Amino acid sequence: MRFDEIIATVAGLLAPDPAADGFPELVAGGFDPAYPVEIAPCPRPLLASEIEGETVICGRISMPEDHDTPDGQRVRLFFTVLKSHSDYPSPDPLVHLHGGPGSGILGSFAGFSQLFDPFRQTRDVVMFDQRAAGLSGTSTSCFEALRAHIDVLVAPGFDGYGVEPIADGEGLTAACSAELRAQDIDLSNYNTLENALDVRAVMTGLGYETYNLYGISYGTKLSLEVMRSAPEGLRAVIIDGVAPPSVKLYDTVAQPLDEAIQMVVDLCGADADCDKAYPDLGGVIRQVLATAAAGDLVVAGEPMPVEGAMLPFMIRNGAYRKESLTPYIPALMYELTEDAQPVWESLIAKGFAFDTLSDLQAEEVRKKVKGLEGDPLRAAETVLAEADLFKAAEVALVGSIEELRLAMQRDRELGPLGALFDRELERAGGAWTSDPEAALAVARDYLALQTGAGDKARLLEFVTRHFDDDVRLRALIEAMNEAELAQVFRVIAFAADRPEHEYLKNVHLGIYACQEDVPYNSIDGYKEVSAGLNFPAITEIWLAEMGRFYEMCATFEPAPRDGFHDPIVSDIPTLSIGSGWDIQTAASWAEVAVEPLTNGQSIIIPEAGHGAIIYQPCVVDMSVAFINDPTIEIDDRCRMAAMPEFWIRPVKEDAAGEDLDSASEAQP
Repeated sequence: MRFDEIIATVAGLLAPDPAADGFPELVAGGFDPAYPVEIAPCPRPLLASEIEGETVICGRISMPEDHDTPDGQRVRLFFTVLKSHSDYPSPDPLVHLHGGPGSGILGSFAGFSQLFDPFRQTRDVVMFDQRAAGLSGTSTSCFEALRAHIDVLVAPGFDGYGVEPIADGEGLTAACSAELRAQDIDLSNYNTLENALDVRAVMTGLGYETYNLYGISYGTKLSLEVMRSAPEGLRAVIIDGVAPPSVKLYDTVAQPLDEAIQMVVDLCGADADCDKAYPDLGGVIRQVLATAAAGDLVVAGEPMPVEGAMLPFMIRNGAYRKESLTPYIPALMYELTEDAQPVWESLIAKGFAFDTLSDLQAEEVRKKVKGLEGDPLRAAETVLAEADLFKAAEVALVGSIEELRLAMQRDRELGPLGALFDRELERAGGAWTSDPEAALAVARDYLALQTGAGDKARLLEFVTRHFDDDVRLRALIEAMNEAELAQVFRVIAFAADRPEHEYLKNVHLGIYACQEDVPYNSIDGYKEVSAGLNFPAITEIWLAEMGRFYEMCATFEPAPRDGFHDPIVSDIPTLSIGSGWDIQTAASWAEVAVEPLTNGQSIIIPEAGHGAIIYQPCVVDMSVAFINDPTIEIDDRCRMAAMPEFWIRPVKEDAAGEDLDSASEAQP
């Protein structure tokens, strides 16, 4: 941040009521009374330069649970609007539709707002958690089931407030779905069609007549459904990590990994040096998998299962902006057929941890500086030293701005006594900080505060039961006025949203997948599709997990929809992006999705994982260009920029006796 930007940010944070300045219509309730808006604090942390109410605003927008019954039950969707950096923005924002289903996005608000920041040079960016997802999951939260299963939903590690969510507890999904049905919540209204209608309603409520979509993962399925069912005002669409409705996603769970393996085989085969060093790479991989499946694959003296052999292909999918593992893969696969495994041993020793691309670039610069002499050397060393100081100062500045932001928000929203109570509650201790059973009781009672009356008696009871230093806390509660007390309970509910979402991920996934996908999928279908893959031995990687998935789905009533798997036909300009590392959605599905789209284009990015925009800077540039002008023809520049640059080759001599590169030399 520049000095003037820092001062402007601090000035904005110190403003008494910034929410009334930047988004007056939203503060007043939104643009359409059919979809009323209520402003709420944005999830933390924010980017350092954001000023809540001036550059960004968050809240909840209300809409029908069933769009065919507008006067029936309502759901509230948590949204954010990130204002364009331009004084003359385009009127059509970019709307990001998140993956899942049921995952939400605003729990990772800062990361995604930074990712989509380049689009803000020309337009606003809008994000929201879909129904039964993330911070919009309150209408499908089962408080009693959560409280009953709190002992299996938290880990035994404690620090401060101290419990960490772990895997879904046995019986939670069944208990939760039963509790929701008992509350007369019609779960059949939580599906992709209603989500698509929500998208148009959110745009109307926020005041936009036209808009663009960027969907990732499940968000691509939702984007395509919007194109089919609610296309009014939709200008252009990008789908990235594509899951088209025409694909049976749970029958084809193994296909993405199969394609990721085959892409490495094809890339190596197309490179003369790699093909020479590793002939018949596909056959070698099949041999390795067969050996692992038989229990006969041994590495470093230990049996290696199929999952271990496939690890190099799978871990790339989460290697955001890091050095690529692809160049090592042929050598790793060949080593698994031999007695010596130096590349495996070196990577195992470093925990398969690779440097980020920025770290690699910095190291390369430092090497070049060492080759300088005289004044250029001294000047370059000074610049690097100051760069290190700048980096450290920037980290400290971001932390300080966030601390100021939280302090101002606490005082503004809670009032003096409420803010003091919040601070004292953070500092207060008790037996629960060191006693697992006491910690479970705190978590259970904290969840209970979200429902029922928000009165002093309940808050006093909670404090007295769990905090040793209760005299000061009790005095603060007694002194609060009604507005301060109500806001304290709102803060408690908001603070619980994120951990509850972690607990309920499987439940919310099941609401979508088990109702609308599973009726068309089966475990037998999974086995049948997997048997026809290039590398069918990978089937067993997901076999047990698929069994558990179908057991969970037995707790939901199927809700199939006619035409759900029909391909989407549309003339809305669409860019469809697949990725070579993606083991969640097959790269080829990007091409499948655009076949019936008259203005559709597809591109495969070899060196990228699920959601190519997260991995490759050129995808950001390409996507911004497409949204700015959806008529442009996407060329091969990004695909070629994201190719493997070299291949690690084994320590051996070729047939002509020429020494090949050492496996320890990772040089192009």
